[in-house]
Amino acid sequence: MKLHGKIKQVRFFSEESYFIVGVIEASEMEKDVLFSGYMKHFDVDLEYCFSGEFYTHPKYGKQFKIENYQVIIDDNRQGLINYLSSSLFNGVGQVLASQIADHLGDQALELIKDNKEVLNNIKGMTFEKRDMIYQVLSDNQNQQDLLQFFMAHHITLKMALKIMDRYQEETKDKVEQDPYQIINDIDGIGFKTIDKFALSLGVEYSDMRRIKAVLLFLLKNSCQQTGSTYLKQDALFAIFSKEVQNDELKFMQALQLLKEDSSIMMEETNIYPSSLYEAETIIINRIKRFMNQSQEEYDFEDVEEAIFDLQEDWNITYDEHQIDAMYAFLENDIMILTGGPGTGKTTIVKAMIALYQKIQPGKQIALIAPTGRASKRLSDLSDIPASTIHRLLKWNLEEQVFSHDQAHPIEYDLVVIDEFSMVDTLLFSHLLKATDYVTKILLIGDQDQLPSIAPGNVLKDLIATKLIETVELTHIFRQNKQSGIIQLAHQIRNNQFQSFSIFDDYQDINFYDCLSVNICDLTAKIINKAINEGYDLYDFQVLAPMYVGVAGIDAINETLQEVVNPAHISKKEIKVYHRIFREGDKILQLKNRLEDNVFNGDIGILLEIQKKDGFEYLEDKMIVDYEGTIVEYSNNDFNSITHAYCISIHKAQGSEFKIVVLPVLLEYRGMLQKKLVYTAITRTKQALFILGDKTAFIQALKTEDIINRNTSLKEKFYVNKEISLYDFEE
Repeated sequence: MKLHGKIKQVRFFSEESYFIVGVIEASEMEKDVLFSGYMKHFDVDLEYCFSGEFYTHPKYGKQFKIENYQVIIDDNRQGLINYLSSSLFNGVGQVLASQIADHLGDQALELIKDNKEVLNNIKGMTFEKRDMIYQVLSDNQNQQDLLQFFMAHHITLKMALKIMDRYQEETKDKVEQDPYQIINDIDGIGFKTIDKFALSLGVEYSDMRRIKAVLLFLLKNSCQQTGSTYLKQDALFAIFSKEVQNDELKFMQALQLLKEDSSIMMEETNIYPSSLYEAETIIINRIKRFMNQSQEEYDFEDVEEAIFDLQEDWNITYDEHQIDAMYAFLENDIMILTGGPGTGKTTIVKAMIALYQKIQPGKQIALIAPTGRASKRLSDLSDIPASTIHRLLKWNLEEQVFSHDQAHPIEYDLVVIDEFSMVDTLLFSHLLKATDYVTKILLIGDQDQLPSIAPGNVLKDLIATKLIETVELTHIFRQNKQSGIIQLAHQIRNNQFQSFSIFDDYQDINFYDCLSVNICDLTAKIINKAINEGYDLYDFQVLAPMYVGVAGIDAINETLQEVVNPAHISKKEIKVYHRIFREGDKILQLKNRLEDNVFNGDIGILLEIQKKDGFEYLEDKMIVDYEGTIVEYSNNDFNSITHAYCISIHKAQGSEFKIVVLPVLLEYRGMLQKKLVYTAITRTKQALFILGDKTAFIQALKTEDIINRNTSLKEKFYVNKEISLYDFEE
């Protein structure tokens, strides 16, 4: 669709990304149109032809999204004058523009582009203005030509402007010389997009430029899938042979080229994407800084008095181990607090934060966690609001960068990170880069839970170094010893599970032998009973490791929707692909939406469905309540949510539920492992129901890791060679 008109108002413009939001006075529309997109240059006095489509932004409503644009110059004298006197031509006003129009006529622009000397004899013209007019006309023509070139080869306007901004006047030469270089030079543009672009330009499948890019893509993709920070050379070659061709010579040639341009780093036969190698190095050097810096000295009597006051205020008595943990926290500028459920991690963290506030009044404290739900739990420990790591570092979605980095550090003294087992290598390195003002870090996590989805095994590796002060809480407090959930979790954690009799000894855990075809029905009975007893949608959670199959997440969600939220004439429904969403459904957020303060793994309730009617509602919408945070979804956003009656165990990390139902079946054998079962069990507060096969359960407990993660944090801590803190930082 095309709109013709002037930019009536600019509401927002980023000089860095060229993202613009404004209002168009379009001849095709009865009223002004809100638009958004990317424009490198604009002028409110010029007429434009915008190509694009209407869509509804979940927060700002209906608007026109620009895909391309061109300046329209009226084919007459006044149109020429208006163009030449616009802000594009600095210093050329109406008078000089009129002189040019009168002297050169309607073909003035073409004449100037062919030969700038035609401006020499015009009254009021200087050599500086002549060269400027010629340059602007040439640049604008080049820009339009480049935009048309990129659009013809499947590159979006946003990406095209990014590429043009990076390469400037060399754009065409650069992208034709090696289109795959774009991936390395510009953040946010990936291999698949550029591969499609390159093949469209005529690059052959066997071209070494493509082979090199494919190899780097396979390395990064494999690291992402396995959680590794490096691959062994023979493993990478096996993947290359399967996906590209069994040609060791080409593989070695491409490997050497990637090494020469620093796209990869190699240590013997370990091959790293450079970003992950650099991230590990940053983590090591930054942590060593905390380990080696001069430590704060505390008055022993002040600390003792502060601990006594806390016990008085909260009517609690800390045992010797807990008090030792508090002293360790004060005495070390970086410390890890770990331990299984029921060992008092929450209690001691609350005490540590309060103790620090008493001993160091006025110091700034940042409480953070990798997920929204985990940060909400952390904020309950004190009167300090917690946030996600992404929100603390101010993730810029448009630029795909963090606003806080080494050049712009966070202004906090103490940083407390909960659920640290979920934090990956890259994210932790970004956080550490922004800690120039930070003097103390507390890492809290359970290394026996699932590691991060993204590459790395940071918590486990840091503990394994034995160089960082680590306090492991092992004592299960008396009030928790009556919990079968906690006893079972510790048996699994310590490889001490021997008998299913534990399920007979405690009322809060249950194991039901069940075939996969009966999982959905039995789950429905358990959840229906809970609902009838007064539990709400947030109180229960079904956790499963796989989406497909008769007992997969999708099948369980479909069954529970009919039990918990059946169809009714009063409830609107909408079908999105194979799913039916219904007002009252339990909803899971799948992606971070920082602008709405909603994060991957957050759970909400579908309040309202607005069906497209062509009058009041121009497209379908869904309104979801995330425990007080209301988010509006339009058609384009429906793929970022799903049902949450049953979710994956990974998505449940950082959350707790009163009731958990956990199917464990031989059909899941490709996913079953001890950490998966242990993580699911530790999400439970009151009642745990394990359904399925005892053989599968035992098999899961005997499987430590399905995929072995290759990481080198631990080993690098012992390398004698000093690496500069700034080797990998701009």
